[in-house]
Amino acid sequence: MRHFLVLFDDLSIDKASVKAGTNSPEVITACRCVNVGLFISGDLRRDVTVSIAKGSLDDLIVFSFAGNTLKRVSPDERSISFFLLKADQVGENLILDESKTLDNGIVVNRTGLMNFIERCSPVRVFVAHDEEEPEAMTPDIVADSLLVYPVGNRTTFISTRFVRDYVTLSYTPHPERFILDINMLEDSREIDS
Repeated sequence: MRHFLVLFDDLSIDKASVKAGTNSPEVITACRCVNVGLFISGDLRRDVTVSIAKGSLDDLIVFSFAGNTLKRVSPDERSISFFLLKADQVGENLILDESKTLDNGIVVNRTGLMNFIERCSPVRVFVAHDEEEPEAMTPDIVADSLLVYPVGNRTTFISTRFVRDYVTLSYTPHPERFILDINMLEDSREIDS
């Protein structure tokens, strides 16, 4: 299973904004990441998980949308933002290293980045790195990989402290584009093989 992890410093979300459809830019980006990561024409990608994380790298609240277990979530921003709000409310009440699965299949964890990576036990970790050349060759994404996209200026900190053995990928300006490009590349490789 391909697993995307998008790291935000903050994800300002509240009930009034979700109801009015006036979400913050970070929430809109998070919704788009879930949308392009999981939804394909008339179905879900069953082999992809999209995790949205917020907070410090030692104390993250992580919302994981796994295509193989997700229920009752549609691809529109309002639906996804509603479930992000619900997951955020649950996450704020968790203690460190606690998790809860919502009735629609979203898993909410409160954990540090190293613990999250260990729990995922990926075969390989890829980190979108802002110093990587944009036209750099994208390596084969092996099954059961974790693909980390740090929003903002956290790449060096992640690489040196939290991820010891990783492969860098080019850093596109938007995480949803990063997810879309990887999914399209892997789809084309599956068709060719």
